[in-house]
Amino acid sequence: MPVVDKYPSTPDHPEPAGSINIDSEFRTLRDFAELSSDWFWEQDAEFRFTRFFGLSTQLLRKKQSEFFGKRRWDLPIQGVTDEQLAAHIAACERHLPFRNFEYVVTGDGDALQYYSISGTPIFNQQGNFVGYHGIGRNITERRLADLLIKNSERQLSQILDVISIPTFVIDVEHRVTHWNRACANITRLDADKMRGNADVWRAFYTLPRPIMADLVVAGATDAEVAAHYPEFEHSRLIDGGLEAVHFFPQMGQEGIWLFVTAVPLRDTLGNIIGCVETLQDVSSQRKAQAQLEQLASLDGLTGLANRRSFDATLAKECKRAQRGAMTLSLLMIDVDHFKLFNDTYGHQAGDHCLQQIAQVLAQVVNRPDDLVARYGGEEFAVILTATLQEGAAIVASRVLQGLTELALPHSGCKAGLVTLSIGISTTAPGAPALPVDLIASADRALYQAKHAGRNRIFYDHPF
Repeated sequence: MPVVDKYPSTPDHPEPAGSINIDSEFRTLRDFAELSSDWFWEQDAEFRFTRFFGLSTQLLRKKQSEFFGKRRWDLPIQGVTDEQLAAHIAACERHLPFRNFEYVVTGDGDALQYYSISGTPIFNQQGNFVGYHGIGRNITERRLADLLIKNSERQLSQILDVISIPTFVIDVEHRVTHWNRACANITRLDADKMRGNADVWRAFYTLPRPIMADLVVAGATDAEVAAHYPEFEHSRLIDGGLEAVHFFPQMGQEGIWLFVTAVPLRDTLGNIIGCVETLQDVSSQRKAQAQLEQLASLDGLTGLANRRSFDATLAKECKRAQRGAMTLSLLMIDVDHFKLFNDTYGHQAGDHCLQQIAQVLAQVVNRPDDLVARYGGEEFAVILTATLQEGAAIVASRVLQGLTELALPHSGCKAGLVTLSIGISTTAPGAPALPVDLIASADRALYQAKHAGRNRIFYDHPF
């Protein structure tokens, strides 16, 4: 009985006339089929299944008998659109090869099975189409894993969208994968515009520069992070996370202070595959903190800088003057016979007197880098940056003139008016000077002014 050749020859590979044996090439293919993780199938000229072989046919998860004599599209195919199925049928009817046609069938136990099929047409020696053969693969596990990932991503997107904290995610290519509604609200850029973009900086800055998430994904060093976020800190809760409070001047009408947190996303091997960044508007807290700091640095009675602020400013300006080879002048000012003023007019009048003197000082000394402070009790101090002794004397004279014009009555003074004694100390250009030395020098000059009769200015020698 002749052996039926299940592997018909093709025009390119004609079989010798009268041959009824399967040649070695197809025998090898059959052996491979028995070892492959795919199954092999055949169809006749009417596209009806005639055979399945290979050990992996068990992965059909469906009885082979349910396929025999039927065309692929006679089966209850799922997972493809009508257009996709029509295109597949048209390709088969034109006798074209096809690859990775994916569809779904209901397998044993009503479990859905996902197939990926590739096939090529078969022609006999005369060039007539006699059917198809090809390979099939069960991709159910892969598809279910894909669906699980997609569901997880969908759930993540839903979770991110409902939380009130602005949050976005970038991948290892620095492209946005998630951009929640809160983030869209604070940046005025919706998810459709941002998703897939690698230039996230446009949402926060006017010029290109890395955002904190970019630095985390890039594995930036502390020095590189500090170059963009000087006050950053490492997260105490999450390994590799970064935190910083940063001002974004182009956001909103007056700029926004944001508390930024960037946390790396890692795969099972620990490699960074992306980053989650959250944003919290802390502008109101920052403003309140600034107000508290300002109140803490001001004298409650006069509104001038207090002693604490004076000490910090003088220390800073002494260093700056030495570093920049500049001069620095200090005025120490005392209200003459102020105890007698209080005894005569009362403490409430004394407070009002100090407030009026403070106003005169603030009007005379108005350069941004200069400072007027209430040093303590009835003493005031003025720091004059980049000012020679002659310039300090001019300022002091204007203070005395302003107080004379104010004409505050004081029966305990010779002039019958409130007067001031002023001592001036000045550093030489770039000379090293400690705040304590500068204060001591100005105090000596003030003592000399009082000893000489008050209502006058004295200078100590520059040092």
